[in-house]
Amino acid sequence: MSTGDYAIIDIHAHFCSEKELEIRRNHSICTCFSSGTPGEWESIKQFRKREELMFSFGIHPWYADRYEAGDCGDYLRECDMVGEIGMDSVWCRVPLAIQQKRFEKQLQIAADLGKPVILHTKGQESRIAEILRDFPGRACVHWYSGGRKEFEKFLDMDCFFTLGPDIAEVCRNRRGEKFGIYRLMMKEIPAERMFVETDGIPAVAWIRGTEDVKPEELPVVLKKNMEFAAAVKKMKAQELAKQMQRNLLMMLNRS
Repeated sequence: MSTGDYAIIDIHAHFCSEKELEIRRNHSICTCFSSGTPGEWESIKQFRKREELMFSFGIHPWYADRYEAGDCGDYLRECDMVGEIGMDSVWCRVPLAIQQKRFEKQLQIAADLGKPVILHTKGQESRIAEILRDFPGRACVHWYSGGRKEFEKFLDMDCFFTLGPDIAEVCRNRRGEKFGIYRLMMKEIPAERMFVETDGIPAVAWIRGTEDVKPEELPVVLKKNMEFAAAVKKMKAQELAKQMQRNLLMMLNRS
């Protein structure tokens, strides 16, 4: 299944294999691969010259007790975006005080470098929204699934948002704990601040309840969510894809 006559931006993914790179290129998918540790960055930086790829780096909250942001200066200078960074009290046992310290330090570095940030907000949406108010740059909230009140705070701060890889499935089935917030997001996020993402092969497998999925499934997921979002926004998928290209340039502060 091809993405057709338009290119898609997968704004947030985690690298798995070189076979995946071939699939993404063949289906005109521009991808931003995220690294949450120095080791992940070292494993993917060899692909930095490929024109269809971008890269983000940030100490993921899950590893906030293992790495100091000050020791990762080269990675943060070399990446296109800083992230995913943030805080997590749902899937993470790292003390929140440590997570917050790493998060605030990386926000400051991103501000100093003039780079946008990709946010991981699981269970800490309210605190992150408070901290983010002092950040002067662009921010993109990755796969939001928190509450309405916190969502409105991020929306009011002109944040960008990614639509998680399960958004079309959840909204069409009209069930599950995420349905309420997903429906609200689809209604309120302007097309000018919207992206789609896969979060990588493991995330797609997770939402499907399987151990693994083939790389060929990535363009299927992206196209499905792109067409769903376009229908909600009363746009053609090609129009929304072009808008997301403009969104990326805006987020990166490029003409």
